Amino acid sequence: MKQIIRPAIHVPYSLHDMHVTAFDVTGDCMVLRTQSGLVQTTAPYGQPDGAVAFSGIRWEFSFAYLLTFPPKAATFSGEKMFLKDFIASHPAPGLTILDETYGDHCTKYSGYLTTEGLYQECILEIHHQGDMVFLVEE
Repeated sequence: MKQIIRPAIHVPYSLHDMHVTAFDVTGDCMVLRTQSGLVQTTAPYGQPDGAVAFSGIRWEFSFAYLLTFPPKAATFSGEKMFLKDFIASHPAPGLTILDETYGDHCTKYSGYLTTEGLYQECILEIHHQGDMVFLVEE
């Protein structure tokens, strides 16, 4: 049997535990800014100031998912919206990123969104034909 191995994806910076402060959108490009920059995933493991830029975003395939968990309930309710609509309704998001997933022309961030005392699980799905670029201040 032939085996095809997909190599592990290793990115030089992470947004783990970063608090998103802004989405700067121009056309099909977006810069995602955080309060504390980026976490370097290789030695010397610093935390430089910086942001992440996406180009060639396919807005019609990019979404935000918000899941709400009522107290003491085993169920949840949720909402799926276009990413552009999420950005418009959350210009200064209270989003903390906990996990990142990278695929073929797709980047997903998941974490928690806190707005007006409401605590929700949030997943951002960004489909982009262009590059994902880490903008690192030196």
